[in-house]
Amino acid sequence: MRIAFLTCAELRPGQPGRGPEGREHDLQMAALHHAASQRDIRLDEVIWDDPAIHWGEYEAALVGTTWDYPQKRDRFFKTLAQIDAHTALLNPLALMQWNLDKVYLADLAKKGVPSIPTVWADAADAEAILPAFEALQADEIVIKPRIGANAWRQARLKRGEVLPTLKDLPPEACFIQPFLPGIARYGEISMLYYNGRFSHAARKIPGDGDYRVQSGYGGREIDHQPDASEHTVAEAAIAALPQLPLYARIDLVRDAQNQPVIMEVELIEPYHYPEQGKGFAAPLLDGLLVHIRRGGGA
Repeated sequence: MRIAFLTCAELRPGQPGRGPEGREHDLQMAALHHAASQRDIRLDEVIWDDPAIHWGEYEAALVGTTWDYPQKRDRFFKTLAQIDAHTALLNPLALMQWNLDKVYLADLAKKGVPSIPTVWADAADAEAILPAFEALQADEIVIKPRIGANAWRQARLKRGEVLPTLKDLPPEACFIQPFLPGIARYGEISMLYYNGRFSHAARKIPGDGDYRVQSGYGGREIDHQPDASEHTVAEAAIAALPQLPLYARIDLVRDAQNQPVIMEVELIEPYHYPEQGKGFAAPLLDGLLVHIRRGGGA
């Protein structure tokens, strides 16, 4: 059985400037290839925007390390639609489209999932940013693009500071949240689910002097055993999704009252933290096989 694992050209071995993301890709793929070989699956790593790929040659396509898509999002989702027309796409296209714009966080909050107070704006300009301090009752805020990943074009701002330059702010619609000091001290929790079942978790700790937890900014991950409150919030988020995903990463942080709240739900191309969840590939691929045998239905 041939399965396409979608990745990006920047992560090909030998690419200059491959960085820590290349190591993460390699760790993830080693686990997936091992599990695939035990299930008579041929897992082909394919560049998602390679025009030479014939998607109908695959029984399914699994969105993987497509970590360049925020800068090519229109092309990315056009390609996903083409893939979906020829083979089973996972996660389902409609679910990934819903997850693309961070306004999905407002959907989850309306359904009662514990969330961070948020101001939504059509542009990251002074008219949107300056009133947010009062609206959020915060002396420090974080301005994020509604469509983005890996802290791209994200800015942290204290009350009274000069606004960041345009190149350091979200280029289009944004959302603004209070900065939570616990992130810098404690980090974020990532909880991985496959077919709605919890698998493993990692605590992502920012580098010295930073609040961003991504490896490209010096962040690191350690094992984490979620407590009951973290499980409750993550499971509420899973239950509130439009449909059950094959894979989901639920990111939590602690608010000012030290309660877990949703930071993000990643249904498109999450890193699965194989060092903290060495067995993650088994439920992921087993769920994929069940999906294929059911005829690709959501």
